[in-house]
Amino acid sequence: MDLLIGERIKKYRKEKEMTQDALAQALAVSPQSVSKWECGDGYPDITLLPTIANFFEVTVDELIGNDDISAKADVQKNYFNIVNTLSLDEQLKLSLKYYQKYPRNWHIATSLMHRITRYHGNGEQEYRKLLVNIGERIFKDCTDSTMRRSAVTAMCMVCDEDEIGALLNRDTTFWYEGRHEVYENRYKLTGEEEKYWMVRNAGNFLRTAAMIGRMREHKSYIGQPEDAVAWNTMYLGILTGMTQSSIPDGWIPEYTMQYIRLSAAYFGLGDKESGYSHLEKALALCKRWQEFPENALLDLGNPLFFGETKLIKNDWHIQLPNGEKLPILQGFKNETANLASIMQAKTGWEWFDTVRNEERWAAILSDAKALMNL
Repeated sequence: MDLLIGERIKKYRKEKEMTQDALAQALAVSPQSVSKWECGDGYPDITLLPTIANFFEVTVDELIGNDDISAKADVQKNYFNIVNTLSLDEQLKLSLKYYQKYPRNWHIATSLMHRITRYHGNGEQEYRKLLVNIGERIFKDCTDSTMRRSAVTAMCMVCDEDEIGALLNRDTTFWYEGRHEVYENRYKLTGEEEKYWMVRNAGNFLRTAAMIGRMREHKSYIGQPEDAVAWNTMYLGILTGMTQSSIPDGWIPEYTMQYIRLSAAYFGLGDKESGYSHLEKALALCKRWQEFPENALLDLGNPLFFGETKLIKNDWHIQLPNGEKLPILQGFKNETANLASIMQAKTGWEWFDTVRNEERWAAILSDAKALMNL
């Protein structure tokens, strides 16, 4: 560890407005000794440290630059402020130096892990023992979820492939999200192109599903009907753009719910024909969904984006081409809405009130009830 004694002695001496000669006299040492300390040409004898610290009314840790404030300043100024300006080899060298200097600074520790696994793939096995050691220390002593997640990711880059699942299960943040990204990074690092694209395509779906889930929560669903029409039309446009023009089997639940919402909004506007048209589209999709057996593998469309990833009906998983399953992120629909229940609901669907007594409405409701009893 680099000691900052010379810098501290000079700083504290000037704060007291003392000359080197005056300090030397106070400490009963030669002026030449003080000069050497301040120039970094040597250190005081260890037995002098308490005397010097007491004279300046600081702790020994503060005197040698090992206090928390000094450490943070050192890390920020001499590591994080410059590390990204260096070559990759120099980044690694500096990271190793600062990890040895501050082994309990988890920011430095995870930064070092990241630089080894991301930029030094050819030598990663050389550092495998170090990576595992850092990761285990973080699991034991660090409670920060971001640091723990970074440690898991780094360890997954160098472990045996059959150990990845167990590592991911050590941290709850990987239970439902981010697992595919770990495999993506692993296969990219190891140059396994086929596996990389397989997992990347699955990741495209999982990211899309997460975005769809967020978009579904919007105030326009309970605002004015014209706002709801605009929002849900835009939502459908995005779905169509991602899945291609036809409705893939795996996206039926999402389209069904959007058609129901658009139907209600159009009825709220007094546009009955558009309202019935979208309600009948929703019914047709419900019937189509019922035709698939449980756990059927359903196409997600747009192979350029989703590859051969399949949705498993009502299983809340997707299946990769190699048969592996990944859990769907929360928010994506993997079951059709109960159309009959929604049509009969009195709260939240008040825009339906204008047509509840009409024959066309009754016919759709009758078919929806029959469908639920199949």
